[in-house]
This record gives sequence, C-alpha cells and structure tokens, in this order.
Amino acid sequence: MNFRRKKRAMHHAEAHADEAPAASKVMVHPFVPQGDPELIDSRAGLDNFMSHVREEGSFAYDTEFIGEETFIPNICLLQLATRTRIALIDPFAFDAEALEQVWNAVCDPTLTTIVHAGGQDIEAAQRRTNRQALNVIDTQIAAGFLGMPWPTSLVNVVQAVANLRLNKGHTFTEWDSRPLSKSQLSYAADDVRYLPLVWHLQKERLEAASRTAWTISESVESLRSIEEFEPESQVRRAARGLGLRPRVMTILRELVILRYSIAKEKNLPPRTVMPDSPMLEAARRKMKSAAELEEIRGFPRQTATEFGEAILRTIETARDLPIERDRIWITPEESAEDRTRIDALWSIITMRSISMGIATALILNRGQLSRWYLGRNTTPEPLFPSNSWRQEAIGQWIDAFLDGRETLNLGWKDGGPVVP
Repeated sequence: MNFRRKKRAMHHAEAHADEAPAASKVMVHPFVPQGDPELIDSRAGLDNFMSHVREEGSFAYDTEFIGEETFIPNICLLQLATRTRIALIDPFAFDAEALEQVWNAVCDPTLTTIVHAGGQDIEAAQRRTNRQALNVIDTQIAAGFLGMPWPTSLVNVVQAVANLRLNKGHTFTEWDSRPLSKSQLSYAADDVRYLPLVWHLQKERLEAASRTAWTISESVESLRSIEEFEPESQVRRAARGLGLRPRVMTILRELVILRYSIAKEKNLPPRTVMPDSPMLEAARRKMKSAAELEEIRGFPRQTATEFGEAILRTIETARDLPIERDRIWITPEESAEDRTRIDALWSIITMRSISMGIATALILNRGQLSRWYLGRNTTPEPLFPSNSWRQEAIGQWIDAFLDGRETLNLGWKDGGPVVP
C-alpha cells in the first residue's frame, strides 16, 4: 500500500467514525436544492434525474476520483445538482452504456455545465465522449474576474458570493470503498449544491462589469489543454529551474515522452513509472547498463527491470539529436537592467489588473512576461493573441503604454489601487 493510499485509508476511517456529523443548515434560496441528496444506483433513478437535467437546461457537476494509482483517474462518485434537485450517482452500479447520458450531458452544447476548478472532472466526460465540452462555466475562473485571487477554493467563493461558510472535510478518502459515510456524502453534496446559486450571483456582477463573455471564453479555453500531453511543461517542472545544459534538457524531454508512453501502456501514473528527480538524474548520467538505473536513488526497480534497455536507448538517441532542437530550452538570462525593467512592468501590470478587479495570475505570470519581454527584439510578437480576452482586457493598454501613448495613473481606495 503506497503512502497516498495509507493516507486515504486513515481519512476514510475518520469519516466513518464521524457517522453523525453536525448537520450544516442548507441555505433557503430558489437556486439551492433543499434536503438530502438523492443517492442514485438504479437505471430508473439515473434516467429520471438526467431527464430533469435536460429540462432545466443547466446543472452543476463534480466528481470524486482517485488519480494517483492509475493513468486514467478512477471515477468513484458523480455529483450533479440543479436549482431544485441534487444527486450523488454511484458509477460502480452502472455499466459504461448507462453512464453515457451523464458524459453526453456534460459535453452537450445546449446544456450549461457549472463546475469549480473542474478541469479533471470535465476531462473524464471528454475522454468518454471524444468531444470537447463547449458550454462550461468555471466559478473559480469567474471569481478571478471579480477581484478574488486565482486560483481560490470553493469554500472561499461561496463565502464571498453567498455569505455562507461551508463545512469541508473528508476530501482525501477512499472514495472507491463502499459504503460511504454520511459525512462523506454530505461533503460530496456540498461540492455542487451551491454552484447554481454561485453562478447566478456571479453572472449578475459579471454582466454589470461586461465580463461575462471573458469568463465563458476562459472557462472553455482552459479545458483545451487538459487532455493534451505537453512534455515541455513537465520537463520544466522536473528540471526545477536548475539551469541545466541544453543537451540534458533534450534527454530529459525524451525521457518524459517515454515515461508517458509507458504509463499509458501500463495504466499507471507517469510519476509512478519514473519520478521527476530520479528521471532527471538518469538524464544527467552517462550510463552503460540498465542495472545502473537501480543505483539511482528513488528509481523504481520494476521500471529499471522491465524498461531499462528502452530508457538507455532513449538517452542514447537524445544525445545525437540536432542541436537546433536543444535551443528551445535556452532561456535568455535577465541582465540587471532587464530584471529592473521587467519587475517594474510586472508591478505595473499587477496594479492595473487589481485596479480593474481581475486576478493578475489569471492573466499571466512573471515568467511569461519575462520570456516575452526578452524576446521582443528578436521575435517581436504581441504579449497576447489579438483575438483573446487578455488582449482586450489589458493587452491593448500594455501596447499603448509601452509605445508612450498611455500613462498609468493610480489612486488608493478601500485598501487597494484604483484607476482614477
């Protein structure tokens, strides 16, 4: 039993010891379903609830899953809510064909799916339907357009928007065990119970600020990269900012691609196949035998035994790749003057976005700003795509500011910067 499963088992035992949790009072509101959730484990119950969802036209959606043991996360519970009904669906009680109506609803462009930080939850539906979800609202993203930090938790969003404090707990439990305790079911229900109300209230404020379209655009756009395998981002994470030589970065990239392939074949999480640190060490060493992999601290013995030769071939091939491919890993260094100017521009963008009531982290991070700024002389590209909400929200102003056509005038009110 691995460490995370042991931790789940401990929290699961605590959840069952708490069989009589303090009942959280449900807010009385037309957009909040009242009473206990419907526990659905029959085809008739599932068909009935999904018919109700389609009649409503919108619904809140969440899943409880275990993702650290398999390549594809194991969905253990489905939570759905409308303004008047809330359901917990046991996926273990149904075959794949029966659950298709849930996945199809999530990806149905005629239905609005409301989630909170729902990327992985939506991914489950997209994988099973092979369709893109195009009508999704993420209340975490909406919160970022309303002056809240991004990302922020559901608890904080419900508190800020509806003035209600949720009782949260038992999130990291054995969701694949049955029966689930009352406290587990209560926790799962609260993940979706208030989302219809939250979006209703957020939408009113977004419309007043003319930001509804931005929220919808970002909610959908954020899902496009969920299922895409992007080795570059994993390489950067594994490299930990160590400033490795380009050749080592190239070898590391090829190992990341191999790791993904093995993980998919064996239905294992990629970091179980090769954790980042041992994989980085393998990229840096000049090994001549698979047995040497086992000498690397933390390198999984099973991977070394079964795939050692493939790993060595991958490393050897990467050593001979054209040098042009290495250049994608060369990050221009910031001179002292560059750093001063980038820091100043980062501060300006931060103040501008805060004064507009948009979370800066939702727009970009300093690393993105630095790469763009340092590449302006050799690759004069815009900071944001011309048709994006980011360009409309702040990119046009940044372009004008850097050209001297705009100035930054700030005041201070209610504890924060404001644009006069």
